[in-house]
Amino acid sequence: MTTSVERPSATHMNKTRPPVSSQGKIQINVKRTILLLAKHGGLFALARILTARKTRILAYHGIWLGEGHFGNFLYMSAEKFAARMALLDKWQYPVISLSEVVNGNKNKPRCATAITIDDGWYGTWSAMLPVLERHNYPATVYLTTYYCLNQQPVIDVALQYCFHVIDAKRVRALHLPLYNLEPMFTDTDQARKKALAAALNISASLDDDAARQKFLQALCAEIGINHAQLMAGRWFHLMAPEEVKDAAKRGITFESHTHHHRIDHHATDCLAEEISINREHINSLAGRIPQHFCYPSGRFSSALWPILEMGHMASATTTDIGLVDDKTPKYALPRILDGHDVSELELEAEMSGFMELSRRLLRIGKR
Repeated sequence: MTTSVERPSATHMNKTRPPVSSQGKIQINVKRTILLLAKHGGLFALARILTARKTRILAYHGIWLGEGHFGNFLYMSAEKFAARMALLDKWQYPVISLSEVVNGNKNKPRCATAITIDDGWYGTWSAMLPVLERHNYPATVYLTTYYCLNQQPVIDVALQYCFHVIDAKRVRALHLPLYNLEPMFTDTDQARKKALAAALNISASLDDDAARQKFLQALCAEIGINHAQLMAGRWFHLMAPEEVKDAAKRGITFESHTHHHRIDHHATDCLAEEISINREHINSLAGRIPQHFCYPSGRFSSALWPILEMGHMASATTTDIGLVDDKTPKYALPRILDGHDVSELELEAEMSGFMELSRRLLRIGKR
């Protein structure tokens, strides 16, 4: 397997799906038609047989707890997650632990599947954990510990939400003189994108998280978002320390996702330090030293592997899509990213291995 290039962002951004254009809707319909023909033509069943010795690693993030819906790969509804877990049983994909995926066990069941959940959102504890318990599914949570201990909204995600729900008819332009945010229009997608970028830059320039949280509160007031409701519902909070302890007792395995959800800071590499701090906190909270790692926002390159080796990491997962076999580098494990906007048919195509074989054929065709 070739090594992926490093991703451009170390934040929680880029996990939401933009509005679909008319051309995009046509492409979605064409893809759906092709997948339906493949499924009913027996190609899903054939692909499952051909890829039975490969392991599926599912990737989830959080559960959306607010009004309406926000996010795609970042947040899923509680109902959809419960339905997904039921599908694994219906489709007969045996769920195993992440450790069993990477320990070289030749006796793994056919089409073995591992469940991984990134970040450690509050909704993972309140909504996902009870579902996993009902099915007796082992699961790995890659915990980023700063906001777990800090218990404040994850700032970049909360800011993104603000611009996702902004009503351009009521707030045609934003103006926060206290933060030197000059009047910025919000009446088009491009304008909102530009305003969000400005807000993120302001947030990054502030001295500490307390100042950033005050900025979020001011922005909510300007836009008309109920900040108190956002806080009370813990829409953008990670698990609290006592919830991590509880989840660990109930069978969740906590692994490393760095302390601040980053691998560099101010253009300086800090992965080794981030892993060290993260490891100490997870050991204190969950009573175990993390042995597996997940790259924040999928940013990875082979240049990082010696750091993971020195940190005694047994594996590292990415956001690349694919299945895992014995030839997959242990620090470049692909996963199947499930999201709120991913259809059941699309997930079935990935789980069966049909999409994996299709991508392989496409690569061969290009060569």
